[in-house]
Amino acid sequence: MEHETLNLLKTVADETRIKILRALGEKDCYAELLSERLGLSPATVSFHMKKLQQAGLVDARREQYYTVYSLRRSVFSHTLGELILRADGGETAEALREEQYRRKVLKSFMPDGFCAQLPAQLKKRVIVYREIFSRFEPGRTYTEKEVNAIISEVHEDYCTIRRGFVGMGWMQRSNGIYTVNPNPNFDNFTDINA
Repeated sequence: MEHETLNLLKTVADETRIKILRALGEKDCYAELLSERLGLSPATVSFHMKKLQQAGLVDARREQYYTVYSLRRSVFSHTLGELILRADGGETAEALREEQYRRKVLKSFMPDGFCAQLPAQLKKRVIVYREIFSRFEPGRTYTEKEVNAIISEVHEDYCTIRRGFVGMGWMQRSNGIYTVNPNPNFDNFTDINA
């Protein structure tokens, strides 16, 4: 339950996702309409929808040629107090502080989802790396061209980021094929690019 609560809070701790949830609160919508209403690219909407679905906040159904998204309203019937105010030895409070720090860093360095400049401070740089890394599916293999394309959507220096992922053990490279580590050690950032 603790992990689910933390995942839920991390998912909704994003301005774009809040806008999407508010729009879906008004009425069910397909991605293209959300893109148009919110002034976002279809790829951005799809990316955030995947996160919202993984957290169990949004459901999807097919209607002819479109995927229609709707809120999973049962999740929204819980109060914030019900989610976090349980005796847990202060772990939730610490996790919330870390999440607030993470959001602050991402707002500073990725305000519109694109990172123009990597942070100089290691702790902040790892937060940005993890956000970019979240675009990859655990355990999946990618060609170098695919890795570069995904990274370049959020940062122009895809070589530095890609080398960082390999150096930290978040990805393995063999003959131009990159495999995403399904259980990366996010505490291992000693080899991260400066």
